[in-house]
Amino acid sequence: MQAKWGMVGWVAAVALVLLLVTTNVRITANSLWLYEQIFEHNHVPARTGITMVELRHVGATIQDYFSSDTEPLIVVAKINGAQVRLFGADEASHMAEVKQLFVKTYRVQALSALVLAVAIAATIYVHKRRAAGLVGSWLSRGSIIAAGAIAIIAVASLVAFQQVFLLFHYIGFPEGNFTFSTQTDYLVRVFPNGFWSDITFVIGAMTLIEAASLWTAIRFAKRLWQ
Repeated sequence: MQAKWGMVGWVAAVALVLLLVTTNVRITANSLWLYEQIFEHNHVPARTGITMVELRHVGATIQDYFSSDTEPLIVVAKINGAQVRLFGADEASHMAEVKQLFVKTYRVQALSALVLAVAIAATIYVHKRRAAGLVGSWLSRGSIIAAGAIAIIAVASLVAFQQVFLLFHYIGFPEGNFTFSTQTDYLVRVFPNGFWSDITFVIGAMTLIEAASLWTAIRFAKRLWQ
């Protein structure tokens, strides 16, 4: 019995880690305000000739595309006074793959939330008064795992973000349709590597803050109950 609940504890901890990360991915992917800040930080208006107003429209169109069944992605923006279709067929094809990756990410988010909820509910049902201590220890464990994973990714990204980013693409897009030219393709001009390093930092920082806050809250609660 103890071994079984020990396994449940590890499943709950991993579910918490996945829930934190996927939720933060979802939040950042749908934040136009964050897009604008990162566009400014990476000088995208100056590099592309697309005003911030138009870039906001580009970001909103892409976000709408990710939440719809519409294919292919069509984005039109005004550049130096002329209406231009930003993305070619290869770029649109890659964005379709990105959409499917988001779909999988959101499924993981929903599944991890369900697993965590079921684990907590089952623990409360079986262990009654002992449930709070068990669940608290599992969530603390998950918080530590999340913080450790973020620390490892942060160090790897600081040392070799380009290589980590490339590895992610090889894993996420095994077909290999992710190589574009910064001279001719607006997809990598509007969303340069700096955009992705910044958004990765935001996701990591959010996850780290949430994990630390949860761990601290549990420690504080345990002291009150003792």
